[in-house]
Amino acid sequence: MAEPQNYAELQACLLAWLDDSAANINPAECIGLAERRLTRLLNVPEMEATTTLNAGAGMIDLPPDFREVRECTLNTSPRITLEASAPATLRMLFPSSQAGRPLAYAISGSSLLLGPSPDGSYTIQLVYKQAIPALSEASPTNWLLLKHPDLYVAASLAMAEFRGWNDARLPMLKAWYDELIQEVNDAGQRIRHAAGPIRMRALVTDASGTLPQGMTR
Repeated sequence: MAEPQNYAELQACLLAWLDDSAANINPAECIGLAERRLTRLLNVPEMEATTTLNAGAGMIDLPPDFREVRECTLNTSPRITLEASAPATLRMLFPSSQAGRPLAYAISGSSLLLGPSPDGSYTIQLVYKQAIPALSEASPTNWLLLKHPDLYVAASLAMAEFRGWNDARLPMLKAWYDELIQEVNDAGQRIRHAAGPIRMRALVTDASGTLPQGMTR
């Protein structure tokens, strides 16, 4: 069977790999469980999203697919990177009676807390790790299935194995699954931190060969 590229093909591929008429396996359930675990384990650039939040109060609703903060910036001139804090620390440093330009943030449940509470209308640019978009009949594909169908198959099969379909193969399948996760994460890190060799540039001088004021060779 060719590599699956959509939800229906992934379900068919999963059933073909199982090849066990006695197995009471729901492929949609296995795929959903796999997506939840992959969201927790993968850390790649494709999972990063950017959104703008209106910050007129000290508590802001986070996007439904939010998982972790990558960067939280106040859209002022100049832009200010807000400091991460624990909710208790934020409340201690910035009492509810204190208002001003936000300097820090904390995550509490599905909300972004700001300290101090905004004294006006601000906007925040939030870069965050988002959940893997769930496959469904209405949304039959996503970036992970298109780029790494082998990982989707292995992750879904692992969920089927945990249901007791074929316990003897579970260690081998889990090792394959874990290896694929590491490979995809490593590839993501190479993309995120890719850089060419460092090159030394010649210092710029004026016509007389004199360096700009304050610079030395």
